[in-house]
Amino acid sequence: MLKSIAHTAISVADMDRSLAFYRDVLGMKVVMDTESATRKLGVIVGLADAQARIVMLDAGNQRIELFQYRAPVGRPMPETARQCDHGLTHIAFTVTGMDDLCEKLRKSGARFYSEPQIVGREMKVVYFKDPDGVTLEVMEEIKA
Repeated sequence: MLKSIAHTAISVADMDRSLAFYRDVLGMKVVMDTESATRKLGVIVGLADAQARIVMLDAGNQRIELFQYRAPVGRPMPETARQCDHGLTHIAFTVTGMDDLCEKLRKSGARFYSEPQIVGREMKVVYFKDPDGVTLEVMEEIKA
């Protein structure tokens, strides 16, 4: 029986670029940064002879694990992928200070789907893409 989500993993093309985004723009904290070139990694992920730099980030009540595969080298996400396509579509975060965060994201070059939208009377929501094209969502509870 499931207890909770342990963490979310994202494959990235350039770890330093992704750290600049997730750590410096979104404010996550690095809790682990390691190289893995063991046979066991390949067995676990189903990629023979896998080698990767793995960084674990603390995102409050969740962790994000970034993988930069050195072998085999991954392919970019297709630009044509849409939210309605099958598979993982986005990762959502609750935030405070959304307007300031959105300004910081704009300055970092994040590509937004739209301006923040009010959903119901309780939430402000916006979707955007990280440097590798992964869709992220930030949502903020609207105080009455």
